Amino acid sequence: MNKYLAVLTYDGTDFKGSQKQTNSRTVQGSLENALMSIHKEFIPTEFASRTDSGVHATNQVASFKSIKELSSDLWISSLNHYMPRDAKILKCIKVDQNLDVRRDALEREYVYKINFEKNISPLENRYYEHVNYHIETKNLPKVYKLFLGVHDFLSFAGRLAPNNANTMREIKHISHIKNENSIEFRIIGKSFLYQQVRRMIGSFLLLMKGKITINQLSDVINIPRKGSINLLPSSKGLYLSKIKYDGVKI
Repeated sequence: MNKYLAVLTYDGTDFKGSQKQTNSRTVQGSLENALMSIHKEFIPTEFASRTDSGVHATNQVASFKSIKELSSDLWISSLNHYMPRDAKILKCIKVDQNLDVRRDALEREYVYKINFEKNISPLENRYYEHVNYHIETKNLPKVYKLFLGVHDFLSFAGRLAPNNANTMREIKHISHIKNENSIEFRIIGKSFLYQQVRRMIGSFLLLMKGKITINQLSDVINIPRKGSINLLPSSKGLYLSKIKYDGVKI
């Protein structure tokens, strides 16, 4: 039996998330359907990161086992033959049997895109969050420093996070690139709570709108309380962009 990692990209607009759900169209369900078409039997998969309904991915990672020994190119072409048009396989590599695609991930990188044009194009509206005000970024580097390192991110956990969940997480990097009509945030950590990235972006927006001060945001981080950040930007601006492993090139 061989173990493989498949690297996927997908437009999350019409998926009910990555994780398989009964009677819902999901990325995991699409991959397992493609594997079943090739093997003529059910082949389970495990995904490195769960993405919610509407969230996109440029580099999601999933693992599966197979008795087949195909080249990377043949796996890619065979799987993509059965994958839907809004989800495709970029790479497929053979890995050690002991690699745990979820627990062994060293870093996960998310990108969040916001457009602030007055009249946003229909195409960009599908893949960007849109705000109708100009974004001022001069205070953002100070804000990023508040988040870096290990903190209790309970204040940024979504409503579905269990009350007894471990909410300690480490943020390794935050940065942004601002263009004339848009801004792109990049956030890197080992793992994230449900809705954590979007609620972090929400806190940046609250700060830039003058709805919260840096000192208030510092209190939100240092005195964690569920529901402190109630602005949840839409999922369409969020992208899972990279997952890093030790000794495995993705």
